[in-house]
Amino acid sequence: MIQLSRRSAAAVLAFGLTLGTSLATPALAQLAGPRTAAATNGMALGPRLAAQPQGQQEERIVAVVNDEAISQTDLAGRMRLAIVNTGLPDTPDVEQKLKPQVLRLLIDEKLELQEAKKQNLVVTDEEVDREFARLAKQNKAPSPESFAANLEREGVPVAALKDQMRANIAWNKVVQRRIRPTIQVSDEEIDSRTSRIIANAGKPEYLLTEIFISVDNPKLDQDAHQLADKLVGEITHGANFAAVAQQFSQSATAAAGGDMGWVQQGQLEPALDRALQRLPTGQVSVPLRGAGGYYIFLVRDERTVTGGDPADIQVSVGQVVVPVPPGTDVQALGQAVKKVGDTSHSCEALAAAAKANLPGSTTRAQPMTRLGDIPGELSKLIGRLGVGQATDPLETQAGLMLLMVCDRKVPEGSAPPRDQVANMIGGERMDMLQRRNLRDLRRAATIDIRS
Repeated sequence: MIQLSRRSAAAVLAFGLTLGTSLATPALAQLAGPRTAAATNGMALGPRLAAQPQGQQEERIVAVVNDEAISQTDLAGRMRLAIVNTGLPDTPDVEQKLKPQVLRLLIDEKLELQEAKKQNLVVTDEEVDREFARLAKQNKAPSPESFAANLEREGVPVAALKDQMRANIAWNKVVQRRIRPTIQVSDEEIDSRTSRIIANAGKPEYLLTEIFISVDNPKLDQDAHQLADKLVGEITHGANFAAVAQQFSQSATAAAGGDMGWVQQGQLEPALDRALQRLPTGQVSVPLRGAGGYYIFLVRDERTVTGGDPADIQVSVGQVVVPVPPGTDVQALGQAVKKVGDTSHSCEALAAAAKANLPGSTTRAQPMTRLGDIPGELSKLIGRLGVGQATDPLETQAGLMLLMVCDRKVPEGSAPPRDQVANMIGGERMDMLQRRNLRDLRRAATIDIRS
């Protein structure tokens, strides 16, 4: 409760635009592309799973994807690449938690290469070498050869990185040919999004970084949650967020270290949006369940959406006050009050829910008032809310209080260019479609996991 008293630049990450530079990461953290860094996908097995000398014993197969094998050496190389890239600890516990995700990414890359082959899309050695040279330059290596030598000294097989690059480039070609031509953004969609942006004037927007762990099968929900928990724990203990995003995130933003750019309130799913508002700048969220899987967020910065003077925005506010008699279990009451706020999406619904579920509560509605005329602490709190959105329970002398914005009127403000809005919508749609396409490939494939 609140106390009022105090995939590489080459990756297709956006519709019609290339995203900016990745976040600052360790030396190998900027391995280009969603899968070039995702290829570092994994926690290091380190020396324990280093490739065995030739002739000692037959290579073990850990998975078969449509009759194409993934070997123990493939998995060990990718795990080592991940540990060097992310700074995650090379421990048996980390290995056990993250090995399934690394294997899944290797399986996805097989599917991506197979799909590219079906469409007669070829990735040449020259394309891979150019990407490798770009990474060498990005990592400030004097030459690709010295970069390769540095990788080998770290125990990272250069072949593992180049295999990942090849899959990444192939998938980008598939996306460009198969998915991008299907994306159309209508004038009505642009108008609707522009109106929403203008309506959010004066509310915060967040410079956001994400890690997304998809859940294609409800039976795997617990595994995905455990992985997300493990990643949060490692990031909290010093692992680089952007590098971990590059390795493990299954969103198209993985190529840019999970960088989503500036995200406005109301742009995400309601549950994610509410959680984001409570996340302080610089703090990593707990795993948040969204429609397609688990999200981990890092708010790098916060600012006010432009569009006129925020103080001139007018709001009408609904209020519910619940008394707290002596001997009341304040924590239990607070949870009940919060539930009423979270499940009500209009001031009328809030008043009805309070009457039905919060005995002794009183409700009232304030008329339209300038934010600039509301006392500072309350003005900031209310300014963050969208219409039909309630605060968390507030502790006051009268009891626990909920506030909700019933209506909001925004002064005339500047709108973003239409092509920028179209690119925003198209990028979101492309991310969704490419994840759905890969999911369909996975479901249609014959996959035999032996590890």
